[in-house]
Amino acid sequence: MRAALHVIAGPGPGQLATIAHPRADAWPVEQLGALARAGVNVLVSALTTVEQHRLGFGDTAAAASSYGLQFVSFPVPDGGVPRDEAVQVVTLAGQLAGQVRAGRFVVTQCFGGIGRSTLLACTTLVLLGIAPGEALSRVTGGTEMPVTQDWLYDFVAAHPSRRLADSA
Repeated sequence: MRAALHVIAGPGPGQLATIAHPRADAWPVEQLGALARAGVNVLVSALTTVEQHRLGFGDTAAAASSYGLQFVSFPVPDGGVPRDEAVQVVTLAGQLAGQVRAGRFVVTQCFGGIGRSTLLACTTLVLLGIAPGEALSRVTGGTEMPVTQDWLYDFVAAHPSRRLADSA
């Protein structure tokens, strides 16, 4: 089994990718193993607690750990803009940027791999010094994502020095 990762071009030395939830109900052990064999170090799930329970993700942290993967649960409501959680989004993205700078392979995940995981990946790239438009292009391949786009541009406009300060 191969991990269906969307690897994103970044400034390195680590890597960043997004992934959708597995087609099965939960993360099958073999898929976590495939992620580990692909070199993934950190798996960040933006699924809500309800989604996690519905999909059977209760033991994912323990299963991931058995493969040497760090599992981070960061629940964000599907289809919403995490305005209330903006500080937490930026804090987590800053930690993920630090992991990428340290040479680790970070994967963000949500239900479809195109909304919440994209927002986390784009924010991480911005904190690595990539301009918002370029971050969106690298993550989405040019697909329009107005919610993520608006959130990113609002973030950079409100914190113009944050991107430069975090890219050092």
